Amino acid sequence: MVLRTLAWLCVPLAGLVELGGHFYFSTRAPKVEDWVRAKPAVAGLRHDGDLIVIAPDWAEPNARLAFGDAWFPLADVARPDESAYSRAVEVSIVGATAPELRGWKLVEQRRQGKFTYRVLENPRAAKMLFDFVNHVGEATVADMDPAGVATACHWNPKAARSAGGLHGDPAFPSQRHDCGGSGRFVGVTVIEDERWRGRRCLWAMPPNRGALSIRYSAVTLGQTVRGYGALPQWIEREKRGAPVEMEVLANGGSIGKYVHRDGDGWKGFAFPTGALAGSTADVEFRVTSSRPRDRQFCFQADTR
Repeated sequence: MVLRTLAWLCVPLAGLVELGGHFYFSTRAPKVEDWVRAKPAVAGLRHDGDLIVIAPDWAEPNARLAFGDAWFPLADVARPDESAYSRAVEVSIVGATAPELRGWKLVEQRRQGKFTYRVLENPRAAKMLFDFVNHVGEATVADMDPAGVATACHWNPKAARSAGGLHGDPAFPSQRHDCGGSGRFVGVTVIEDERWRGRRCLWAMPPNRGALSIRYSAVTLGQTVRGYGALPQWIEREKRGAPVEMEVLANGGSIGKYVHRDGDGWKGFAFPTGALAGSTADVEFRVTSSRPRDRQFCFQADTR
């Protein structure tokens, strides 16, 4: 009698074990080979120019390894935000969704194995007219002393590249405007924000005296000059440095001033262009700090 009772108890126990096994294996993160097998499904949904977003974001390295760099250009991986993208393909695992795509319109959804694929459209995609980061080679860069006397920073297309490693300087590019001194240049790099996420931006440390001037000629203007600024998180988190100020001028007139304080993180700005909207104008960024030591300022900006 006791054995018969125990035998019946094994039936629901086996069911629980099977259910637990199903839950365990269905929620385990895919291995690299699973990501490789997922690539054709993504290719069938992806259009040129689409943003590929992995949810949760900690799974992105495996996706990049499996899908290849062509689908993950640096400008996408270290993007300032998602506002200028019209479409995205989200590849989701373990039931996650990408918070940055919240509010986008769901166009298509498929589930296959451990993956969920979603095609989304941005209902408020912005039209970018000019990207200052992409055109840094065309800029005129100089250190300006308090009297307004300029010392030119020279464009160097073959500078020595370097990377500081853990808690060191970010990668210093081979193409940059050299301004003299350690780390004094203007060029494209990637810093980490307050979430330790990479952000592609223009390295623009202020000089010991006066201002760093970065000037672009004949820029196509929209309604705003918009962007973000930050210092590397391992610098900002100490909250010991002086504020960094960046004034934005169009045709010599100030249209706004951005102030960055340690702890602000990847902080946005948007300055209206007023009567200059729809025209071309010279745009200048002037970066200063009252105590410029370790003010490793980096910014992104565009017109739209």
